[in-house]
Amino acid sequence: MDVPKLLAVSEGASAVLIAGTWYWVLRQGNVYANWRNKASFLALVLASIAVVVQFALAILTRFHPLEALDAASLQGGSSAVVAHLWLWSFFATGLLSLAGLALALLGKGNPRVPAGIWACIVFGMFFVNLVLAVNSFH
Repeated sequence: MDVPKLLAVSEGASAVLIAGTWYWVLRQGNVYANWRNKASFLALVLASIAVVVQFALAILTRFHPLEALDAASLQGGSSAVVAHLWLWSFFATGLLSLAGLALALLGKGNPRVPAGIWACIVFGMFFVNLVLAVNSFH
């Protein structure tokens, strides 16, 4: 079983499904007049950004395994920059999904439920990727 390939496919499927969610939300024609409606819309924006970043990281990890990235980062230079960028982007997906979940809980309107569901899905994928990344070095 090729775990990086499976992760890349699941992240790609998530990106396609969240695009469908955006299609549904934008067709509703909601007006985001008060702060609670804006919070639910922003929650979906944050979850979408996290999905896109996770998909990019999954593709990068598919073609450049973490062990190779770690070994190259010890040499310094541009490899170290790429390794740090990967790490901080990875942690950003966890923070974005948690912020999206908090905003979905505070928000109101049509995007609230899909935003909450997507924030939970993205955080779950972040946690799975975190466990696999930590275990890949042992």
